[in-house]
Amino acid sequence: MAHIRIRPNGRIQFDLHMFGVRFREGTQLLATPKNLRAAQAQLKQMNAEIDLGTFQYRDYFPESKKVAKFETLHRERFPDHHYPFLSNYANEWFERSKANWKPSYQNTVRNTLDRYLIAEFGDMRISDIRLSHVDYFRQDLRGRCGRDGKTPLTNKRINHILWPLIAILSLGAEEYQFNYPFRRYKALKEERAESSPMNIDEVQAFLAAVDPDWRDYFLVRFWTGLRSCEIHGLYWKHIDFDHRLIRVRQNYVNGEMGDVKTPKSRRELRMSEAVYQAMLRQRSKVNHEDEAFVFPHPKGSGLDTHYVSEKLWYPTLDKAGLKRRRPYETRHTAAVLHIAAHENPLYISHMLGHSNTKLLFEVYAPYVANASRQDGRAFDALMGGSPL
Repeated sequence: MAHIRIRPNGRIQFDLHMFGVRFREGTQLLATPKNLRAAQAQLKQMNAEIDLGTFQYRDYFPESKKVAKFETLHRERFPDHHYPFLSNYANEWFERSKANWKPSYQNTVRNTLDRYLIAEFGDMRISDIRLSHVDYFRQDLRGRCGRDGKTPLTNKRINHILWPLIAILSLGAEEYQFNYPFRRYKALKEERAESSPMNIDEVQAFLAAVDPDWRDYFLVRFWTGLRSCEIHGLYWKHIDFDHRLIRVRQNYVNGEMGDVKTPKSRRELRMSEAVYQAMLRQRSKVNHEDEAFVFPHPKGSGLDTHYVSEKLWYPTLDKAGLKRRRPYETRHTAAVLHIAAHENPLYISHMLGHSNTKLLFEVYAPYVANASRQDGRAFDALMGGSPL
C-alpha cells in the first residue's frame, strides 16, 4: 500500500510498501492544504491500482531511478501473467519477422531492440505500455547522442528506434486482445538531410588529390552515382565490356552480400567513355575472375564503408582543401552534374535506381533545366572528356 508523510523540510513524500520493499518518492511540493488535497487524490488512485494489480510505478514517477527495481520485482512476482513481457514478446516478434529482412537490416533491428526498447520497456507487460511511456522515452531520446557521443539523435533516427515498438504492440494488441495504445501516436517530423554536392572544379581537385590506386574507384562513383553498397558489391561478371554496361545486381553491407535495395535498383548502367576506360584500367590491376570484386579491399575481401570513409574519403578531402561532407555526396554530385549537363531526367533517375523522376525533381529541383539528351555524352563533354 501507499501512504503520505511529511518530511522534516515540510515537503510531501510518498511511501510505498510493495513486494516486501519500501519505495520512497519525495516531491518538491510543500505540505499546504491545496497540495495535500492533490496528493491525497493521487494516493487514492495509486492504492486503487495496487489493489487491482494494475499499478505501474513509471506512470506516477517516470523519472525515478527506482522504476527498474520495481519492474524487476513485479516481473518476478507475476512470471506467468496472461500478457507477456515486452522483452519476451519482442524477441518472439523478431524471430517471426526476420526472414522478411536483409541480414544488414536484421542487425539494425536487433541492435535497436537490445540497446533501446528492451532496455527501456523489457520488464513491462505489453498490455501495460501506454502512449505516455513512449512520450517520456522519446523526450529522453531527444537528449541523447549517437555512437560518437557528440551528435544528438535526429528525429529520423528516433522514429526508426520507435518503429519496432509500434509494430510489436500493434501485433500484440491483435493477438492478446487488448487496446492498442498508440492510435494517437504521431511520428516526429523528420528533417530533410542537407545535401552538399561538389561542383566540377571540386570533383577534379578531389581526383587529383586522391591516391592513384583509388582514383578510378571514385571516378566511377562520381560518374555513375552508384551507392556505396552497390559499387562494393560489383563482381567482374557484372561488367559487360562488349555492350559497355554495368549490371547492378547485388550489394555488399557489413561483410555480407545481398540483393539490391529495391526492384528499381536492379538496373543496367551504360558506361560512358570515362567509366569504360576506368574499368579497363581497374581490370588490368586486380584479379578479374567472374566472382572477384571489381574494387576489393587491399586485403582482398570486399570493401566496407568505414574503410572508404576513414582511409580514403576524408583524408583526400583534407588534402585537397575541400569542405568535409559524407561519402554519399558522390551520389548527389553525380545527380547534380548530370542535371547541369542537361541529361534527360528519366535517364538520370534510371542511373540512380529511382522508381520515377519525383525524387529527382524534389531534391535537385534548383539544378534542373532544359533536359533533353539521355546517353551520358553531354555529361562527359561537361567534365572535359575522359581523364587519363
